[in-house]
Amino acid sequence: MIWQLAASKEIDMNALNALRHKASTGIVALLWLNLALIALRNGLRADGFDVFALVASLLIVGSATATWMKDRTGPTTRVVTSMAHAATVAILVYSFAGSPLQIDIHMYFFASLAICAVWIDWRAIVGYAALVAVHHILLFFVMPVAIFPGDSDFSRVVLHAVVLILQSGVLIALTHSVVSAFMASETAVETATSAERKATTMAEQARQADRHAEEMRAMREEEKAREAEAVRFVVDKLDEALTQLAAGNVSHRISDTFAGELDKLRVSFNTSVEGLESVIGQVSHVVRIIRDGTGQISHANHDLSSRTERQAASIEETASALSNVTDTVKQTASVADHVGRMVEHARTGAERSGSIVTNAVEAMSKIETSSREIGNIISVIDEIAFQTNLLALNAGVEAARAGDAGKGFAVVAQEVRELAQRSANAAKEIKALINTSSEQVRNGVSLVDETGKALHAIANEVNSISQEVEKIVRSAREQSTGLTEIDSAIGHIDRNTQQNAAMVEESSAAIQSLANEASSLEQLMVRFQISAGDNHARRQRAA
Repeated sequence: MIWQLAASKEIDMNALNALRHKASTGIVALLWLNLALIALRNGLRADGFDVFALVASLLIVGSATATWMKDRTGPTTRVVTSMAHAATVAILVYSFAGSPLQIDIHMYFFASLAICAVWIDWRAIVGYAALVAVHHILLFFVMPVAIFPGDSDFSRVVLHAVVLILQSGVLIALTHSVVSAFMASETAVETATSAERKATTMAEQARQADRHAEEMRAMREEEKAREAEAVRFVVDKLDEALTQLAAGNVSHRISDTFAGELDKLRVSFNTSVEGLESVIGQVSHVVRIIRDGTGQISHANHDLSSRTERQAASIEETASALSNVTDTVKQTASVADHVGRMVEHARTGAERSGSIVTNAVEAMSKIETSSREIGNIISVIDEIAFQTNLLALNAGVEAARAGDAGKGFAVVAQEVRELAQRSANAAKEIKALINTSSEQVRNGVSLVDETGKALHAIANEVNSISQEVEKIVRSAREQSTGLTEIDSAIGHIDRNTQQNAAMVEESSAAIQSLANEASSLEQLMVRFQISAGDNHARRQRAA
């Protein structure tokens, strides 16, 4: 995250590049100083001059210088020069092999790393640290004397690595902060510059807008003056035309053309006046037609009024005669209704008498039936008496056989036989009486039956008479109702005729009023002046 922004693309900021450009000369000069120190150290060594160290240093410094000369502040230059610093310090440490100062020269690694941080590029710091780490680890196992004096364990390498990582981390964070600050500053400067350019552009546009507005105002003033002149001309022409119109001259037209859209007003006025002239001509023609028509209608109304009065008199006479006929028919209907009620009473009485005779016949029949039943009962009683007599006779015979023991029983049997004999005699007498009564009842039933038939015949005749009388009553009522309705209709016709006569009078008065108004309107039309063509057209329409 510390170098994420710078890793995405190469930063192109003027102030930062200027700073790097100034620092690049010192960084490259320091490389050549390192080369001089290596040469000086090798010249002072007791074991002779080390040509390899000098040649390697020269190649490294020369390559870095060539890269710098090609691109003073480019990314490649920054990384290559930083790694060249690490390499020259490593060769310097190697040159101090066997010297007590070798371990102290290691501090130059950290100082040189801080110097390379002047590039303000995390890649230069990482490249430097990576080369130092590879140098320490590789030579610790391959040639320990090239980096540490005497016997040293790996913990020293780890210690140097921890210090290198800490310093690299701090320098990378510092580099990121510096880059962010430069970016913010550059953005602010660019924003201010852009705002200044926009302000300048807007000021120029405002000046141009002011000039254009001034020109437009002048043009509008001229246009307003022309429009005012055109409006005054239109107002004068309209005033003249309206004055002519107020005087009743509807033949006047505006012939002068108006400016621009105002000419529509002239066309609309001429069209409206032309329509008004046509309407006035038509109104004058219609007024004359109304005047002539009202005269004809007035004459027709007079004839209609006379005929209506004669018709009303005829209807009144008809209504009077019909009223007399209606009264007569009503009286006839009343008499027929009274006769119908009397016949209805007679029919009802005959039907009631027939019903009574029928009930009497039924009662006689029931008496005859009861007599026959009583005769049957008497026959049974006679049979019982005969049987009782036989039983009593047998009981007497048996009592006689019993001797003294049966004397009492014989007396009882004798009494029973006598009672049975008397019962038989009484039964015979009752039977004779019942037979006589039954014969008389049959005769009575026959007579009552004949009476009932006669009464039924009378009732049927009365019923027929009642039906005929009822027909007469219905016919009389219908005639009375019909005559009443006719009388009502005649009365309604009479009232309508009277109303028609009144309406004819009102219509005559209205027609007279309309004729007067038409004459007044014709007098008003005279004050309007119409063109010759319209007058000719009006005469043709009148013809």
